[in-house]
Amino acid sequence: MKITGVSKFLDEFASRVSALPAPYPRFVVFVSATDGDSRARVRTITASSLDELREALQEKGPLQMLGARHLRLDWATSVQAVSFATYKAAMQKVKRNYSRKGLSLDADFQHAITEGELNGSALLYQGAQVPHCEINLNNFGIYWKRRFGKTFEVPKDTDTVHLFSTDGMFRDRDSGEIVSLEPSGPNGGRRIFDIMQPANLDFLIDESAGYLAAQVNENGMFHYGRHPCFDRPINHYNTLRHASSTYALCEAYELTQRDDLRAAIDRSLRQIAKNLVKYSKGPDGASAFLMDTGREVKLGGNAVAILACCKFFEVTGDRTVLELARRLGNGILSMQRADGSFCHVLDADTLTPKEDFRTVYYDGEAAFGLMRLYGATGDQRWLDATRRAVDYFIDKDYWQYNDHWLAYCVNELSRHYTDPKYIAFGIRNVRDYLPFIRERITTFPTLLELCCATRLLLQRALQDASLAPVIDALDLHAFREAMEHRAQYLTNGFFFPEVAMYFRNPASVTGSFFIRHHGFRVRIDDVEHYLSGLIAYRSYLKERDGFIALCDQQKQRQLGKPT
Repeated sequence: MKITGVSKFLDEFASRVSALPAPYPRFVVFVSATDGDSRARVRTITASSLDELREALQEKGPLQMLGARHLRLDWATSVQAVSFATYKAAMQKVKRNYSRKGLSLDADFQHAITEGELNGSALLYQGAQVPHCEINLNNFGIYWKRRFGKTFEVPKDTDTVHLFSTDGMFRDRDSGEIVSLEPSGPNGGRRIFDIMQPANLDFLIDESAGYLAAQVNENGMFHYGRHPCFDRPINHYNTLRHASSTYALCEAYELTQRDDLRAAIDRSLRQIAKNLVKYSKGPDGASAFLMDTGREVKLGGNAVAILACCKFFEVTGDRTVLELARRLGNGILSMQRADGSFCHVLDADTLTPKEDFRTVYYDGEAAFGLMRLYGATGDQRWLDATRRAVDYFIDKDYWQYNDHWLAYCVNELSRHYTDPKYIAFGIRNVRDYLPFIRERITTFPTLLELCCATRLLLQRALQDASLAPVIDALDLHAFREAMEHRAQYLTNGFFFPEVAMYFRNPASVTGSFFIRHHGFRVRIDDVEHYLSGLIAYRSYLKERDGFIALCDQQKQRQLGKPT
């Protein structure tokens, strides 16, 4: 039996596979295969020599797997033997879904499962209420029966289990592409992928934008999201996220000019204007309010709907959406108090206050939305309202929230007012947060948005020598390094096919972004924030050399050297 391309793949595999020390089998290899539409089948092969390993891989069963559309070979590179009690205790200290090793119940690897299997079938996940990894006996039992054809027997606490790390390779049969995978660790299991390469960055943007566009139904509503371990839809909806995801699609359309993105945006905006907005007349003129579940109007909902309309106008020149944006802006003004603060939630039926404060994000969204509305219309009312809001945020030390929406807002405001207090606020919004941005174990995509918006503020302010003392409160090199690290780390949240293959319906999530600690959840706003951050980072890469020069100038200035 001969399958095209397998020989080349096996040759490369043989040149890379590594051996284990005694008492373990010399070679332990996991063959994972899928047609792209169903959860990967996995088979373990052990051998005492490379020749024996190659022969085993070319037996009928494994060879059929080698011909699959998506094929992955992982080999054990190191093993740690511990008691089952020790393993369970260690899991208590690991964030849910962040256990990065495989598990074997025996030293011969006859009953071993990889990290990908553990994650893809939620074997160490007990739900959002349990913050750490914990064995899910029900899921273990189901998967064990599928994988080994027998009932899972829970080890005794004194039994020895074997935790193993792996290295690996992945092959896409259709494209012929063979990629090396990252070894076990924070980046483990996905392809080696440098986001500093423009083509790689564009790939992530194009794939995720296409995925997000495909979630827009013919009626303009989104498929809101899914839990991919078992391919279950999220039976909930949030029109704020509908609007903000449309905004991200507009950003992507500006870059790609793809027809499918434009069609999805048109459908979504039409749905917002016709069915999701309540129109009203008040003392300030015609207003509009984005309606959400629970018969609520959320300040942030109006704001992100404005962002979507204004970005659509910016990238298409179509002014018809600006009337809706103005009315939504009037809605926000009706929710702003004299001191610049906002009421966060209205009763949708009466348009009377329901909740003064819900989340700080609404404030930043509202101010940013008003700034973009000013940019689109030139109406001074929007700028004045933004300044009242930002002055209130400064007075109340909103920098402590490290909010990406506030970073967006202050960057826009600084284009019109270079008041040092705005620059200082934007810097403080990120200054003490750099260790968190760099070290956070979750992908946390809004951190990249925070950095990229702040970078624009800094780069503009650095053109004014009088602002140097304000900017020097921030170590620019440390800021740049944190931003670049965060951007690269975001690739760990992308559903490459070699990651998606262990989930129930790989095709439903390949090309999207996920949130690992929420059971690898894929939701439209998750994809939106990754997408917006990466698009902003693309602009940074184009100007990176210039920004590094400005960072160097700061260092020289602080050392008292001429620049």
